[in-house]
Amino acid sequence: MRNLFLFKKIILLTLALIIFYLVDFSKINYKYVNKNFIEFDYKNLDSEINKKIYLLFEKKFHKFFFRPNEYNLANRRKFFDDELYLKDKKILKSQISTLNISDYEKLLGDWTRSHGNNYSNRFSNLKNINSKNINKLELAWVYNSNNNKSNNIDIQCNPIAVNGIIYTPVVGGHIVAIDGYSGRELWRSEKFNHDVARRGILFSNENKNNIPRLYFNNGAKLIVLNASTGKRDPFFGKNGSIRTGYSKITPLIYKKNLIIASWNKDLEVYDLENGNLKWKYYFGDNKKKYFNQPEYDNRKGGNPWGGISLDYDRGIVFITTGNPSNYFDGTKRPGINSNSNSIIAISISEQKEIWSFQETIHDIWNLDLPAPPVLTSINKNDKKYDVVLTVTKRGNTLILDRLTGKPFFDMEYDFAPNSKIINEFTSPFQLNLKIPEPFSKNIFKFNDLKDLNNFNYDIQTKLIDAKHGFFTPPEIDRNILIYNFHGGAEWMGASVDHQNQIMFVNSNEIAWFAKLDKDNKNNLSSQFKRIKDNNNLPGTKPPWGKITSINLKTGKIIWSKPFGDLTNKLNGEYSGTENFGGLTATDGKLIFATGTLDSKFYVFNSETGDILYEYKLPYIGSSPPTTYLAKNEQFVIVHSTGSYSLEQGYPEINKFGDAILAFKLKN
Repeated sequence: MRNLFLFKKIILLTLALIIFYLVDFSKINYKYVNKNFIEFDYKNLDSEINKKIYLLFEKKFHKFFFRPNEYNLANRRKFFDDELYLKDKKILKSQISTLNISDYEKLLGDWTRSHGNNYSNRFSNLKNINSKNINKLELAWVYNSNNNKSNNIDIQCNPIAVNGIIYTPVVGGHIVAIDGYSGRELWRSEKFNHDVARRGILFSNENKNNIPRLYFNNGAKLIVLNASTGKRDPFFGKNGSIRTGYSKITPLIYKKNLIIASWNKDLEVYDLENGNLKWKYYFGDNKKKYFNQPEYDNRKGGNPWGGISLDYDRGIVFITTGNPSNYFDGTKRPGINSNSNSIIAISISEQKEIWSFQETIHDIWNLDLPAPPVLTSINKNDKKYDVVLTVTKRGNTLILDRLTGKPFFDMEYDFAPNSKIINEFTSPFQLNLKIPEPFSKNIFKFNDLKDLNNFNYDIQTKLIDAKHGFFTPPEIDRNILIYNFHGGAEWMGASVDHQNQIMFVNSNEIAWFAKLDKDNKNNLSSQFKRIKDNNNLPGTKPPWGKITSINLKTGKIIWSKPFGDLTNKLNGEYSGTENFGGLTATDGKLIFATGTLDSKFYVFNSETGDILYEYKLPYIGSSPPTTYLAKNEQFVIVHSTGSYSLEQGYPEINKFGDAILAFKLKN
């Protein structure tokens, strides 16, 4: 009897633990339009004990089902052919829509959304400052927030300007309004997170009371301020705040909808007036097919940290996504990892994904799409075609039809090598884009290196032993040599001239060591390091950073010039530097650019690439410049706060600070 009682207790306790586990494993998907109401998924686990139990069983499951001796090129190729719809191994033909909608709005004084507008093209039609009078440019004012406790955080948000008033985050976690003519602070918000409005801020008075509002993300919250006072708007959410998925990028407004993309891989749509959630769409990896075995969900990575843009006439939101984790280890995420490294188009009216295009398949090189998608139109055969484009870390410019996702130019796929890592199933094909011409190197070649005498013996040995080539997979305890770990292009993206159909982009050409390490429990970890010479300079031949102009109609490079200098004009030439600031072009035939290691603000001639103006900033420029009108005079402002990204590689050069500098023509 006693044993029976004990047995019942064990049964009840076991049932209780199972119920506890299932409850923790489950989640009610409130307001999703493409998920079951109740979802069972590892991502939902809050209990650390339950996570450990799951990972233990997952490891056993993974070893049982995914055995390397069952894997070969033939079935690898068959699977990826089916997934990518590659009818031959080389070409995907263009299929372009012929719809022509409205003309693009022109930026003639106001800059209401970071990167300019819904199209994220960051190009101004102002030309008061132009290539003929640029010699009269001078410093107008400097603003300091007087809060130098930056926690090594830079300001990456492209500031906005409306009616001559600047709105921007500043060092210390505040949003401020600044008189764009004098540089005087008009108001300062309460203190938010240190990376508030990290990648963007939005101004709009599109609400029933015509209240000028500022919208921005603050981690897992969206904040709305009254733009006149800097106080929270009490009519929105709970005292001007709603809880959202974690997001760093600029929101969008479409009709009565407020739209964000979060790191939950959700497109979240809220009521513009009160902040109530309307619906959510999950755009993560939903594929479950892999050699007739269940594919693990792409739980981590693939986040929309580059940005989102809106085709207002069609009601389509475009999203760029990052790489899946972990960097060089894809053994726990077999398959193509769909919707990572991708441009995704989602219809707001239909509440569904229209198409998705992936640049790098099953990415194990950290080649995410870091930049906002840009909407523009391109003339071809006397017709105008509406496209979405984005610049990538691989140095590519992806140009796709907005309605179908088909390429504007033909695309080639070449064979890629197989990985030697157990359970690492790489794609047999990868995109090898020829047109548009790549704006930075993307395949490492040994003769890109300086003479080996420039390196110490340890580095020489690593360089000689390392592997390189077209999508060479990472190996354990042996380096591969790669470009593009920090770009190519980066999060600031491109500036696009709609009228002349020309794109301008800043980029990096820095070589890296990359490899996998294995610990005594067979866990893999990604290791990466810049290749530097004995003088602590990049180990490849310059230029190490560039600005490039591309004709979007032909895909051909117009010009490409070094951006920044680290060597005091070595042999009379600028070296270019790794850069993380950005550029903004204008109708004045100018490109305003910043973010180089020499801490300079540059102005280039957009037709020739010649440098017309240089100014030494107090700290490295940290976000793309903004240009606007105040009292009918054109101003250009630059955030100068140092660079978090450059701090990782050049701590002896980078310094963190707190400044906004404004430039205008001499009176």
